[in-house]
Amino acid sequence: MYNTDAPPYPEINFDEYCIYTSIKSDGFSGLNVRNGPYGALSSCEPSDGTVHYSGDKDMGTETFLTESKWVSDHAVEILDAALSAMVDQYWENREYVLECLVDEDPSEVVPEISAPQDLKSLCGIVAVHINTPDDSGNHRFGIEFGCNWEDEHGAGVRFKNLIAIEDGHASEAFDFR
Repeated sequence: MYNTDAPPYPEINFDEYCIYTSIKSDGFSGLNVRNGPYGALSSCEPSDGTVHYSGDKDMGTETFLTESKWVSDHAVEILDAALSAMVDQYWENREYVLECLVDEDPSEVVPEISAPQDLKSLCGIVAVHINTPDDSGNHRFGIEFGCNWEDEHGAGVRFKNLIAIEDGHASEAFDFR
């Protein structure tokens, strides 16, 4: 009753390598739910915006939560930048997917898109990978996506603040070099 130390919110978990949490953010809602193995589609319903965050286990808990909250607070701008960054790779990979389709309807798997926002129905966030801020205080993180156009490797976008600095396969989201 007299303990005034509240547990950290949201709940944090650790494993041998990483620190984890999940945060619900309206800015990330409406994508696919990609909680299946290797970012596979796990629900036909649009996501409610709950996203899993991970960071190196040696990152301080306060830093991890602060950075995760910053990303969550800027989810709308971040998602817009990520979807815009992935348009070119979508068109490049779409041709390969079309060649491999047998019984699937191309308009459902890899439809023609007219705007980056059209990708929302074709991908979902597997995880947001948090890195520590750089010496200038810039936020560094990456978003790993499961997606229709690259189901083996997924897609990834790495950020510095609100700027997408690299995109490609999922590994771009967590390869902070």
